[in-house]
Amino acid sequence: MEGFDEFKNILVGVDESEGAQKAFQYAVKQASKTGAALLIASILEIEELNVYEALDPEYLSQKQSQLLLNLEKYKQYAENSGVKNIQLYSGEGDPAEEITKTILPATSADILIIGSRSMHGIKGYFGSHATYMVKNSPISITVIK
Repeated sequence: MEGFDEFKNILVGVDESEGAQKAFQYAVKQASKTGAALLIASILEIEELNVYEALDPEYLSQKQSQLLLNLEKYKQYAENSGVKNIQLYSGEGDPAEEITKTILPATSADILIIGSRSMHGIKGYFGSHATYMVKNSPISITVIK
């Protein structure tokens, strides 16, 4: 396509799901190939915790520490894959809302790469988080299945 500029700032949402891992691999490959900055975001999903876990400050602190440790592992992988400019973002709450309402406005991302995700146990189902982000993102989105 003539006049089409390559994306310069790739934001990828990561968690431990298979779809998110595929999206991360794709984003790293694209950033390495094009020289784009890679912005890696991971959100602690409070709604996934039971009431006792959510009210336990020690448990929440442990989960937050694990999330930050995972982000550092993603960063190391991206660096080892040749990505030069990497930024990490984290938050708490609903991942779709946190990424579209908080992280996107705070970055210069020009594309968001996410995985489709199984929500309700149906493997390969186009997840509600992905659907929300596609509908509400102000930038282009690539959904990896």
